Amino acid sequence: MTKKKKIIIAVVAMAVVAGGVGLKMKQGQPTEPQGMPVMTSTIQKQDIQEVLKQKAVLEGTKSAEVVSRLHYEIEQIAVKEGDRVQKGQLLAVLDSTEIQQQMAQTKGDLELLEYQQQDILDERQKQYDSAVLVRDQAKREYERQKQLFDGGVGTQSELDTAKDALDKAEREVADIPTENGTAVLTNAEKQTKVNAKQKADIQATTLNDCKIHSPISGTVTRVNTTVGRFADEMENNTPIFVIEDIDHLQMKVMISENDIDKVKIGQEVDITAQILGKDVVKGIVDRISPTGEEKNGTTTERVIPVYIKVQEQNEKLIAGITAQATIKIAFVQQAFVVPLEAIGELEDGTTAIYTVTEEGTVHIVPVTVGLETDLQAEVKSDALAEGQTIVLNPSLALAEGTAVIAQ
Repeated sequence: MTKKKKIIIAVVAMAVVAGGVGLKMKQGQPTEPQGMPVMTSTIQKQDIQEVLKQKAVLEGTKSAEVVSRLHYEIEQIAVKEGDRVQKGQLLAVLDSTEIQQQMAQTKGDLELLEYQQQDILDERQKQYDSAVLVRDQAKREYERQKQLFDGGVGTQSELDTAKDALDKAEREVADIPTENGTAVLTNAEKQTKVNAKQKADIQATTLNDCKIHSPISGTVTRVNTTVGRFADEMENNTPIFVIEDIDHLQMKVMISENDIDKVKIGQEVDITAQILGKDVVKGIVDRISPTGEEKNGTTTERVIPVYIKVQEQNEKLIAGITAQATIKIAFVQQAFVVPLEAIGELEDGTTAIYTVTEEGTVHIVPVTVGLETDLQAEVKSDALAEGQTIVLNPSLALAEGTAVIAQ
């Protein structure tokens, strides 16, 4: 049992204290009260609530770290910490002189390439048209020589020569890149043009990236740069800007694997912080991570991230401060409640409490333990009643019927 002092009670009756404190009295003198001294409390009937308490830093439900991969100087910063921004709003402008010059050069190179390739196509079309004429003429000559040869007039040598000329003419036509009689670029020439256009597209994207925009709506919580610094050279790899949705706060608490089965989505949470004073802000368990992670390097215990959404607005509550989340695990009304130190365990594993009868003797009552807090626990048994006296931290010497004296 968690946090309970487990006591193994000897089943064999111990007669050590049954007859009193062992002091012999002189005849005729009044006898002192007999029994073992014990600390006692009483069974209370009250509401009890089991909670889990964790501390964590308040953060926005959405956040974005804005960085740049460009080695260009920051020319303008359009926001400051605390500014509210909308998604797509301008945050900073980089010096784009260099990339604009590169784009101008690439544009000129691409235009020149297009002119050159058009000249190639025009010349290729002429070559194709000429080769087709030569092929058609060679085809007619071959057909004429074949007729002569078939008529017994022509010779085999003349027919072979005509066939060789036709084959050569057809190869020359086939070697010229065309589609349906129109000259086209080779695959290599096409790829050259594709590469040039891709280069132009990349440069256009780079120019666009010289204007840094907010990826989300929220509040600027960090500006980690100044005008004149290079955008890609941030100290300790910090982002240029941090944008957070601090209008909707959350806490990421790390729950032990031993307690995570108690946490459920939708459970109520009380959030407190030094900055709030006596104020308590309501929250709710919003998400539970599907995987655990290492707690630290000195233990094998695992922890599971649990996200708590802050449901109430409080002007004192700001992102970046440490707060305490009290997760309300369970609640029972009008339960029998005892201090944790009143609960023991018998040899057979039975959980029990030790009540004190009107005669001043111990009566052991097996109980079922319900909800627990840091100091108290709910106990269940038909033999319990409100106000019953119970023994705290019962010793091994106590057995059923042992006489005790409440201290």
